[in-house]
This record gives sequence, structure tokens and C-alpha cells, in this order.
Amino acid sequence: MGKKNYIFMVLIAVSSLLKGQAIKQNLLLANALTFHHNIYTYGYEQSKANLVFKCYAYNYQLKLQDSVLYDLGKHTTADYLEISVDTLHDVLNFYFQLANQKNLVSLLRVNDTLAKMASAENYDANHINSLTAFDDEKYAYKEDMYIIRTNTDTAGKQFYLSKYHVKDMTKPFEYDYKWQYAFERKFIHRASVVYADSTQVIVYAHVFDGLKKGQWILRINANTSEIIKGTKLTAKGDTRYFLMSNVIVSNKGKNIDVIGSIYDAAMIDFKAKTQNFTNQSKAHKLFLVCIDSISDVLTRAEKQFPLPIQTKSVEGLKSFHVKVREFKKLKDNNFDVWLDVYEQNKPLQFCYYSSWHLDITPDDVDFAFTPSKFLISTAAIPGYISFEKGDTYGKFILNDISEYDKFKYQKPLNPFVITTGIDDLGNSTFLLKKTTLMTATKSYNYITMGKKALENKVILKSEQGQKASIYFYKKNGYISFTTNTANTEFELKLNTL
Repeated sequence: MGKKNYIFMVLIAVSSLLKGQAIKQNLLLANALTFHHNIYTYGYEQSKANLVFKCYAYNYQLKLQDSVLYDLGKHTTADYLEISVDTLHDVLNFYFQLANQKNLVSLLRVNDTLAKMASAENYDANHINSLTAFDDEKYAYKEDMYIIRTNTDTAGKQFYLSKYHVKDMTKPFEYDYKWQYAFERKFIHRASVVYADSTQVIVYAHVFDGLKKGQWILRINANTSEIIKGTKLTAKGDTRYFLMSNVIVSNKGKNIDVIGSIYDAAMIDFKAKTQNFTNQSKAHKLFLVCIDSISDVLTRAEKQFPLPIQTKSVEGLKSFHVKVREFKKLKDNNFDVWLDVYEQNKPLQFCYYSSWHLDITPDDVDFAFTPSKFLISTAAIPGYISFEKGDTYGKFILNDISEYDKFKYQKPLNPFVITTGIDDLGNSTFLLKKTTLMTATKSYNYITMGKKALENKVILKSEQGQKASIYFYKKNGYISFTTNTANTEFELKLNTL
């Protein structure tokens, strides 16, 4: 084979691979991901003196759809760091970095049918995607990229929203600068892009002081950078914080529904960077703000409900905090919501505690909030949260309390709640991933209500050196991906809970 620049498509006969509901195949250092309703498995094959990258696309019935090879030349797996992959700009980007030349990386870009779009050999790793490598407040829409950055000087902190467009999808990501929007200089605490399309960019902005103090939803023209309209989440004269936790943009970008939590200055002060959450230790207040196509507020609802949690301990009074993980809009303006509850056991540490279902339905006033039975999912898994030094799994750890607003909407880098549901008796079910960093192992734990208490069933577990993942394709159906301990073979298998 040629040296790296030869890429070709191959289709592999699957009759010998399919054995009932599972596929086993030899592949070195294999891994998997889901993208566009397919499972993509990828890894290496040693072909004589050459190392070949292989990727296979399977549908959710485990039928092979496409495959691709990429010749990396005269190498072995020991020459490379672990393969990196992302789906930036709605394509698959695979990165290959030599262990002894960490500043060089090769790129293979393919679409969802694994047709080659771009490749690059020994490219400067600092430039392979330098625009977005260190920015977490970014949002990609097709070939557009929106990034919010800050600049701090003696006059304070300035927030900028910038738009870029990919120059050429057949090359490593390089961007044309399109425009920049500078937020008002004073008192902006946070800004995050929550949605974009061909006409608009929607930004959540938190202003901590001044005449415009409050939390806002801003519509910005995607082509001119001009503000279309700003909508304040709180009513006029309301000085409380309406901290966004999740958002739905529907009706082709016209309607915006925002859900989150309400706090007053006695609980948190972003200007002074102080906190005192003991007042909310036994109750929590959520808001739902529905905004129409011209950015007027249709409904602003708030509901306080008790937290059915033991808040007192030998250490003192605990506080519990709510994040909205799932926020779905159903027919007739009903909402299906899953809350994740976190325990604050240190001033800046929030540990996952359990999940809680919430139905939101229209009533004669605005909306009725109906929580499900509350069950403590982590109580069924011994030592689910580890307090070993350096173990951050299942936690959000803030640098200071001024990051609390970001904690409310930020998704975990390594998800631990895989899926949640409600059984026929109205009890919550949980599938939680437990990762043990000290032994580099993980388990997938299915937690259900038994006759007397919660029961935990480990449905997939990895040993040291193994890879293991679960991908749901329907309510109770999932595909498991595992490798052997030598990481020379992978298996895909159809399963049901």
C-alpha cells in the first residue's frame, strides 16, 4: 500500500460476522461512537510492515453499511497516542498523533457514509483546529462556528461573540472571520450560545449588576451581527436570579422555552462571590419562561416544591442543587423534564446524588409542575462517588462560586447518567455509569425498584485494559461495545434492559 495518502472504500461481507445478535471482529485498540443513527467502530490493523486505520459503520440492526481504510505507513500501534475523534461541523474527524512527535498530527475526515472528504499528514498539531481547541463556549452550525471569548484589562472584562466560516472542508479546519459582536462592557458575567441557524444566533447572557441586571435571551442576526431583540427572563423590577439550566428552540427557531432555577441575593452574590444555600436546603424553585417568535414572553411560570431529602447530617446542614438534564416539549405545550440532583458537600464541590422526573402541563393559571416519586439512585451503588484525591468523576468542582451559573447548564465532560425512565408503577429507573479511575475500570448499573428497595444490576463491566460502552437506540434497547483485555478484538451486541 502507499504511504498515508491512499484511502479507499471497502465493503466487507457480513455473513461470516453476524452470529445471532452479535458481531465479533479483530481490530487493534478499537473504540466506537454513535453518529447519524449509526454505530462507528474504529481501530488499527497491522498489515505486514504498515499500520492501517479501519472504520466500520453499522446500523442499529448491526448490519454493515460502509467502511474505510487509511494507510498510516510503516508504523505499529505503539508509535501512536490513542486515536482522537470528533464530529465538528457534522462530519467525522479522526486524528492520529505520533507519540514521539507530539506536535505533529495526521487527519482523516469522512462523512457519515465514510466517504473521504479530507486528509492531512504530519500537520502541526497546534493548527489542526486551533480556533476551537481551548474554547468551551462555542457552537457550530453546519460550516459556521460561533465562539464567545473574553478580554480582561484594567477597565474590566469584555465579552465578544465572533462568527467564523470554514474555508474548505477538504482541508484541515481553517476559518474565515465573518464578524464580531462586542457586548456592553459593564457587568456582563456570562454569555453562552444556545442555538444558531442560517438567520439567527441565540445567546444566554447573565448581567450581574447595573441597569440591565438580570438574565437575558438575545436574538442576534446571524449575517449582520445586529441585535434583533433581547428578552429578560425576570419580570420588571424582579431582582432575583433566573439561572438557565436548559433551553428548547422549536418551530424552526421561532419559539424559545427556557427552564432553570431561581435564587435571591441571600443565597448567592455573583458580584461579591459569596454563597449561602442553606435557605434552599428543603425546597427548590424552578421557572419556565416561554418566548414567542418576536421575543415577547408568552408565559413566565415559577413553582417551588419540597426536596424530599434528608438535609441534616452529622457534619451539619447539607444543600442540594438541581440541574435540568433533559427538557423535551410534547404536544399541547406539555414538557417532559428530568432533573439531576447534586449534593454540595464542600463549598465548591457538587456531587451527583440522583435523578428526578417532572411533568409540566398547562393549567388554569400557567403550568402545573408534578414531580415523580423521589428515589436515591446512588444509594444502590456502593461507593458510587469516590473522594479519592484527584477523582472528579460524578462531580462538578468550581474554581469559585461565580461559576455556579455555568454549573447549572454545563454538561459533564464524562457523562455518568446514561438514561433514566419511569416504570409501569411510576417508579424511576436509572442507568448509571461508574468509573473507577484508580483501576481504569467502569461498570454500567441498571437500578430499579424491587419488592422492598432499589436493586442494582450490573449489565456491562470492563476489566483493566478493556473498552466498554453502551448506546441506546430505543427506549429499552441498546448496543453494547466491548473489547477483550488485550484490545485486539471488539464485539457489538444487541441487548434489552
